[in-house]
Amino acid sequence: MRQLLTLRFFQTLIALLALTGVVMLIASHNENAKPKVLISEPAGRNVDFVSLVQTAQLPPGFGMIGGRANADFYLVIDATRTMLVKEGTPGEIDCPRIAEPSQCIVAADLLGDGVLWFSLIPGTAAGANVPLPAVVELLPGGWVRLANDWVVQHAPKVERSCVDDTSSLTNFIETYGETATSTYNVEQQRIVRVTCPRGAATTTTTTAATSPPETTSRETAGDSSTLTSVEP
Repeated sequence: MRQLLTLRFFQTLIALLALTGVVMLIASHNENAKPKVLISEPAGRNVDFVSLVQTAQLPPGFGMIGGRANADFYLVIDATRTMLVKEGTPGEIDCPRIAEPSQCIVAADLLGDGVLWFSLIPGTAAGANVPLPAVVELLPGGWVRLANDWVVQHAPKVERSCVDDTSSLTNFIETYGETATSTYNVEQQRIVRVTCPRGAATTTTTTAATSPPETTSRETAGDSSTLTSVEP
């Protein structure tokens, strides 16, 4: 009786193992038969925060090794805000005067108060506004891509400052491309102005609207301003 039970037990075990192998083989075949979907990395770097840096507090021996900070350091934004960038944080420093006060602009991708990525570029502030590279692409959801591949938000109304008039922000981008510049307001944390490379005699404001475009013109001595409600 014991030998019979033992024989039946081993027969059952072998059958279960064989069945499991068949199931795994079929599942593997079905998985390989499925078309593979390649998910590409999103183009550009989403920027949650941009500001002038009052001072950068770098420890002795600080540097970027392999595109990452080799030590913790601090960026003083103002009297009440200081950004801590932890050792190992990826980023880039392209501000040669980083040791001098108010000579660099920081952009950061944040998760809460934590810095996921940062960039320091040269620049000074005019009030709440800091200069940034040109807007080169309009993106859904109120975002734009800059010439340096940053992806930032734009204001509902974007001022277009140029000698030659343009019909919309899209038309401005198509006309001037990377030769223009943009202005970022650190209080709004949005792009508020784009400027063409030949001056700013004409100022036009673009706002997204659902109603038909309305145009109001206002002229002053030596200047012409137009407020246009159109799709960007």
